[in-house]
Amino acid sequence: MKISTSFLFDRATERMSTTQNKLATTQAQLAVGKQILAPSAAPDQAAAIQRLKGEVQRQDSHIRTLDVAMRRYSAEETALSASNDLLIRLKELGIQAANDTLGPDDRKAIGAEMQALRDQLLSLGNTRDDSGNYLFSGTRVNTPAFAENGAGQVQYQGDQTQTRIPAGVERSVQFTRAGTDVFNRVVRDDGQAVGFFDALDQMISATNNNQTGGIQRGIADLTQMHNTLTLTQAQNGSDQQVLIAQKDVLEETQLRLKSTLSEIEDLDYAEAVSRMNKEMLGLEAAMGSFAKISGLSLFDYIRG
Repeated sequence: MKISTSFLFDRATERMSTTQNKLATTQAQLAVGKQILAPSAAPDQAAAIQRLKGEVQRQDSHIRTLDVAMRRYSAEETALSASNDLLIRLKELGIQAANDTLGPDDRKAIGAEMQALRDQLLSLGNTRDDSGNYLFSGTRVNTPAFAENGAGQVQYQGDQTQTRIPAGVERSVQFTRAGTDVFNRVVRDDGQAVGFFDALDQMISATNNNQTGGIQRGIADLTQMHNTLTLTQAQNGSDQQVLIAQKDVLEETQLRLKSTLSEIEDLDYAEAVSRMNKEMLGLEAAMGSFAKISGLSLFDYIRG
């Protein structure tokens, strides 16, 4: 079989071109640190990468939602704890004011401190989170939960709507709270229901007016208020624990997804550098062979 010079020339050129393309691809991979430079180069692998990236983004979104909720719960926890401390102090003052040895002036002094504590509770009822949203307005997060009307009575301005966020498989936690669930009304022995701040105002009025019966009733009211706030604190703590556990699960899942994604997408630099060196040697050998083949042409033979 005869092998023409043009055939040898074409084969050598094809070999150099193939080696150059491989080398260029390896160099491009090293430049970006990725195995796949274009989806068309490995469609199945590229599709798997996109699926994994989409799942990682979903995990990121869930984690960000939990982070927002955790910051909100943290602000709630602070407000609830401070409110309970104020109620404890109010009860101490109520017990002190109920002492029969006190005179009207002594009780008015206690009433002045009670009024200051009541105003602090109102301020805590209008606590905002780090985004500026009111914590205890339900879904009306841009409206202060509580406000005084012209007569000095405190009215609730939020709504009763509760929103929940997912926190695991078939598990959700409460995200918004109504102020009336936190600063709840009290139900007295006669069956009468009185608003949280109305009950405080009545107790302060009884203290200022030297009415022992009203003070005693206020002490009982404060016990109910304290119990309600304590239950809300417990729910807040429980919700935080659920979110922490769910976030741990999400972060573990995300780490596993990123590890799988890295195995499919990221370049093994050591292997790529070794491959590039081999391809460079192969290109040099191909160029050397081409030079030798070029020297065997018919024209060189004629010149010889």
